[in-house]
Amino acid sequence: MIYWGVMQDGGRMLLGDPREAALSFDWDAPADQLKAVFPADRIWEDINEVCMYEGGKGVFRGIVDEQNTRLTSEGLFVELVSRSREALLLDNEAEPVIIKRPSLESIHKRLIEPLGFGRIKGESGSVPGEMRVEKGASCWQVLCDFCGEYLGTEPYVDFEGDIRCEGLGEVRVELRDVISAELQRLPYKRLSAVWKQGYRGGYDTLYSDPEAPIVRRRYVSAQSGRDPRGMLEEAKRDSGLLTVVCAGGVWPLRGMIADVSVPGLGRFEGCRVQRGTYFRDGNGERTRLVLERGKGDVADQEAF
Repeated sequence: MIYWGVMQDGGRMLLGDPREAALSFDWDAPADQLKAVFPADRIWEDINEVCMYEGGKGVFRGIVDEQNTRLTSEGLFVELVSRSREALLLDNEAEPVIIKRPSLESIHKRLIEPLGFGRIKGESGSVPGEMRVEKGASCWQVLCDFCGEYLGTEPYVDFEGDIRCEGLGEVRVELRDVISAELQRLPYKRLSAVWKQGYRGGYDTLYSDPEAPIVRRRYVSAQSGRDPRGMLEEAKRDSGLLTVVCAGGVWPLRGMIADVSVPGLGRFEGCRVQRGTYFRDGNGERTRLVLERGKGDVADQEAF
């Protein structure tokens, strides 16, 4: 990985090899996070952004939240803590407003373009009715609500800084060079039933998972907007996880579907990456990935 810093005046600085670095991804968190510590021979200028490249391809671009300079017995070091550019949308509160016939273009023009995002990509047509932006909602939440309700997608920011709302494609990857692995069965996370509130006020609509090993029920109000089927599916995915550590760097992780063979545990296919962290330190480079066990995995049951 090659690391560059972008200064406030737009100038660029090659940061060199970090003493240690950790780049983290979580499917449920919009922004990736990088923490990296670099040897330094002087106090650095203020850095606004950090960019990471692998083989000439950009893999991470983030705004700097912290720039910490430390003098230790081993010398001078600069720690940079940064988040990918989704953080700008998370950190900024949207103007409370009612948008009539909302569209990606109108949301971009009114709420997002002032934050420095020049382009937004996705279906551009307006939709009937109006969209109410409540006090306290972040720009990210407004964008996510619109994409989820009207486009059926989840937005993200690409390396070039464009907001992409046309849907995230899946990338199938074969994981290799497995250093270690752990297979987890977590029945306490599985739900057996979700009752949804009806128009008359009672919780009278049942959604169930007949394969759940233990009775665990949830009740969903009509105002919550939660999908009972989605809750059951998410709980099912979370109840079986495979954690693998692979030598080298495996990135980006959002949208990745992994296949992997683990000696003694078996073959696992079609596993979505739930979380992951790329590490670089004195032991070299490695990536730790938490995978949701896919429908097609063929674990070796004799290994337990």
